[in-house]
Amino acid sequence: MRRLLWIAALLLVPASFAAAQATPEEAAAAFGAALKANDWPAAARLMHPQALQQLRGMFEPLIAMPGMEQLGDRLFGAHSQAEFAAIPDTILFASFLRASLSQQPGLTDAMRTAVISPLGHIAAGGDTVLVVSRVAISIDSLTITQFDVMPFVPLDGRWRGLLKADFTNMAKLLERSLNARRS
Repeated sequence: MRRLLWIAALLLVPASFAAAQATPEEAAAAFGAALKANDWPAAARLMHPQALQQLRGMFEPLIAMPGMEQLGDRLFGAHSQAEFAAIPDTILFASFLRASLSQQPGLTDAMRTAVISPLGHIAAGGDTVLVVSRVAISIDSLTITQFDVMPFVPLDGRWRGLLKADFTNMAKLLERSLNARRS
């Protein structure tokens, strides 16, 4: 049932999020708007399909390990490896965002106050660009400002998000750790 609700939510993504991707900065602004709205399905729809597959690949070996069923349930709503495998990539990413951000008390509320301002982009090699954005979040009466860098690539005339270096570095560490345990 939960999966059916996610599919319905993905089909109802506001057109403004999907349409605003003509430039990397527009794509970053749309992704930021989806995060600000806590609209995880919309954020997932703005990602490149390879990024979504990469996230799955990061967690597939972990979910397959004995005793890791709780992780699959907590992050993705999957009670087994078979359920994890059956979840579409977009829903998997949306579930991961929701679970990750809700693990930190007050973060989803703070995200609703976010002011995300894409400042520009630089070429990163090939078709990939890195969009630099200023992010201001209010927590209580304190405003915290930081800069964020997110990679984007074009796909079918629109710019789509890739996983940030934080995710890809985490994937490398997880892979190394798993390989060490298997040895």
